Amino acid sequence: MSSITTSLSNLLSSFLDIIRSIFLTFYSALETVFTTASSLISSIVDLFSGAVGFIFGNIAIIGVLVAAFVGYSAYQQKQGRNKKGMLKTS
Repeated sequence: MSSITTSLSNLLSSFLDIIRSIFLTFYSALETVFTTASSLISSIVDLFSGAVGFIFGNIAIIGVLVAAFVGYSAYQQKQGRNKKGMLKTS
C-alpha cells in the first residue's frame, strides 16, 4: 500500500513539475522579449543622442560654412555675376 501512495505522490509531483516548467518557460520567454525591446529602445535613444550631440557640437562650424556660402552668394550677386561666374550681359 505504501508503494501505491508513493507512486501516486511521485506522479502528482511530476505532473505539477511539468506545469511549473511550462509556466516558467513562458515567463522566461516573455522576460527575454521585454529585455530585448528595452535594450533596443535604449540603443536607439543613445544613437539619436549621439547624432544630436554631434550636430550641436559642430554647430559653430556649420554656421560659419553657411554664413560663408551666403556671403559669397551675396558678393557674386552684387558684382553682377551669374551662378557660373560669368558676367551678366543683360
